[in-house]
This record gives sequence, structure tokens and C-alpha cells, in this order.
Amino acid sequence: MMQLVKTGRFVAVVAGLLVAAGSAGKALAAGEAEFDVRYKGIAHDALYDICFNQNAGIAVGVAGTMFETDDGGKDWHPGTSVTQSALLGIDCNASWPIAVGQSGTILIRRDGNWQAAKSGTDARLLSVSVNDAGLAFAVGGFGTVLRSADGGQSWEPIAFDWEALLGDILEPHIYDVEVSEAGVVTIAGEFELLMRSPDGGETWEITHKGDSSIFAIELNDDGNGYAVGQEGKILRTSDGGSTWEVGSVGTNANLLDVLTDRDGTVHVTGIRMLLRSADGGKSWTEIDAGDITSRWYQSLGNSGAGNVFLVGHSGRIVQIK
Repeated sequence: MMQLVKTGRFVAVVAGLLVAAGSAGKALAAGEAEFDVRYKGIAHDALYDICFNQNAGIAVGVAGTMFETDDGGKDWHPGTSVTQSALLGIDCNASWPIAVGQSGTILIRRDGNWQAAKSGTDARLLSVSVNDAGLAFAVGGFGTVLRSADGGQSWEPIAFDWEALLGDILEPHIYDVEVSEAGVVTIAGEFELLMRSPDGGETWEITHKGDSSIFAIELNDDGNGYAVGQEGKILRTSDGGSTWEVGSVGTNANLLDVLTDRDGTVHVTGIRMLLRSADGGKSWTEIDAGDITSRWYQSLGNSGAGNVFLVGHSGRIVQIK
């Protein structure tokens, strides 16, 4: 099994970054877009995740970096962090903002201030999701799955018998999680793993598994959703993640995040790759804008006004039009 380490939704091989993954064999239509850089740092900066709640947005990254906007992403300013650990995932829920990162770092925002919560683990936490009732899940390296019922103030581990579930003694990295308002939880990770809990983490079922890795999932209110990952892997669902079908994007690039905008256009970002689909994933267009084809952009975010943003290398925050 390829040993993968993930910072936010950016995937790296232990021996070096996966920037060598190309797009050989692609059969994609070409498209153009406006590439508006709203913020950029220095070469060694990196942002790993971005989220919005209406026009309030937060981007997080290396060494506890936070940038915030209150105007839908037009202007960004440094936020006040309380950690030097890399922050790898964030959820901007209005009542329960939560950020997670290296060494089991969990930060919760209360009364406008960030404070550390005890995670009970030193595992690298890669993604977090919380609903309006305060049900939260954080996931990460080596099968780590944590649950909170109080908006992230306290956490408990959920243990799985991975050998029985996957037929492998190695614990899979869990790269992404989504928690619905109804308390349905979906996690994604290595072995093309997609698991679903209809009852807030009490019971689980495997809805898909395979040979590669899934790095990001998106499940929308209408039941449609996508999962993207290693070597151009993409899956689609129309029933909220109960079942999945394997699709094709015409590339073997590593795909790191997926987002459907307000107009129904699906965006996928990856290593040296940005794709769009206007027909629910039936066909894809490769976007050539800015430095997309030479750099990496890790995560996608959608502001309340419907604007789509990317974050990634050199601490860059970019709006794609």
C-alpha cells in the first residue's frame, strides 16, 4: 500500500510530494477562466483548507496560519490562531466553527475567540465536519475517527475492526468526512473507502471500496454528490451516498477536492489540474488559468455570493470566475 500523508486535502508521499503525477491519457475539452489572486504569501507558505458561512470565510494552513474575510472573499486579513501546528481542515459552521490539524490539534471558536479542545489523540487530523446540532466528526491518519456531541468541546474515539472490514492489517488513513443536518455521517479514505452511518456514528456500513484512495467527498442536499481521489478517481452518487458509481474525468492526475457551485457547476481541483462539469459529471473541461497547470491547489470554497475560491501553494487564495 502506498503510504500517503495528507495535510488538509493536499496529499504527499512520505518520500516527496506527489507533484510528479501527470495527466497522461487525458481526453478532456479545454476551457478558460478568470484567475483572480486575492492573497498570496511567500514560497514556503501553504494553505490547506477554506470554508465559508455566507460571506464570512476562513482559510487555514501551515504553522497555525489563519486568514479571514467578511466580504465574500474580496479582502483577506490575518486571523488570530492559538497554535503553531499546521491546520489541515476547517468547518465554518456559524455556531460551531472547528479547525483541526497536526498532532491531534482541535480548535473551537467561542465568543469570537479560538481555544484548544482536548482531542485525546496525537494523530494527524485531516478533516472536520459539524452540523447545526453540534454533532461533529474529525478524521485523520491511521484510521482515526473522533466524535463530538457538543460542537467540539469534548471528543470520543470511534474504533473500527479495520482488518475485518478491509481484509488488511494496516489501518487506513481517513481523508475526509461530512456530517449532514440529519446526522448522517460519511467518511472517505484509503482503499477507495466510503463508509456511511445513518445514526450519528452508532452503526456503519461500507458503501464502496477498491484499490486507490479517496481524498475528498461532497454530498449535497438534493442527494447528488461526488468523491474524488488518486489517479483521476471520481465517483458519483444520487442518493446521498448510499450507493456510488465510478465515473471518468479523462485524467490520471491526483484529485484533491470537489465542490458544486450555486449554479450547479461541479469543480474539481488536484495536482496541476482544475476541472469543471456543467452536466453533473457526465463530461469534464480542463481549465487553463493562472498557474493551475504548474502548481497545486488543495481545497475549494464557495462564498455566500456563489463565488468559487481555491487555496494552496505559497499561501495563495484565488477566485476562479
